[in-house]
Amino acid sequence: MGCFSFMCEECGKPVLSNSFRGQSVKLYLLKDSKVIESMEGEYNSYGAVFTEDHNDSIDWATPWDNVCDLMFDSDKSNGIAAVHSKCFCGVIPTFRSDDDPNQGWGEDGELFGNYDKDLQL
Repeated sequence: MGCFSFMCEECGKPVLSNSFRGQSVKLYLLKDSKVIESMEGEYNSYGAVFTEDHNDSIDWATPWDNVCDLMFDSDKSNGIAAVHSKCFCGVIPTFRSDDDPNQGWGEDGELFGNYDKDLQL
């Protein structure tokens, strides 16, 4: 399965993740511009966040097939909206985030390598 990547709704920069570590992010699952679920943590590259110990990921309560249907719906009021935790200013998005063309691996498709440096905004 390929990575799912998002641009932050506040700063417009990608939410970085190398599938083992990721930037701290708030994710909102939207249906008709309404939040039906949310989660926060280090982004895992696959449309969710890691558990605190990084041994697993947190699952959406909504079945994964339905999450994917929302992410790929032609209506942008459905899908996942992402906001870097440091960027969150209290405004909950009502439209799904744009996809990151670099799939969360950094600018020009280069893997971010220095976790401490590159995970900071």
